[in-house]
Amino acid sequence: MTTLLLAHNMMLRRGVLRHLRELAALAPVLSQTPEWLLEATPAELPPGPVDFALLDCSGTDTDAFRLLDALHSRLAPRRWLVMCETLDPEFARYAAGLGASGCLPVPASPEQTRAAVALVRAGGQCFPRRAFAMPPPSPIGSGGSTARG
Repeated sequence: MTTLLLAHNMMLRRGVLRHLRELAALAPVLSQTPEWLLEATPAELPPGPVDFALLDCSGTDTDAFRLLDALHSRLAPRRWLVMCETLDPEFARYAAGLGASGCLPVPASPEQTRAAVALVRAGGQCFPRRAFAMPPPSPIGSGGSTARG
């Protein structure tokens, strides 16, 4: 099974690529830019299933939602982690709805990135709490008071 790293940031690519190669052992690890998802011909896509993908949406002018859609529809990785500069709750919920196992805000330390990759590869999930936080309760009654008992 293939592991895929989609990022522009060279420091991220070097560090995570080394880590992914250690984790993947004998499986191929491919590294491309995020735009490759939109530009690659079917023949250029990995021939077999993608076990894990890391998509870094930072550092690109391409719409992050479009990149999510392309990763989901063209490769459908078994597990995937998304990194984004402006990680708002709507984006994280959309990614989760497509099947992402996690969203990590950028910048993230190398330790945070490695931990998130390991967690997602192991089948866990890694989302910011604010992405799925419940709205604060509204007061009961017309005057804004709450019932006390």
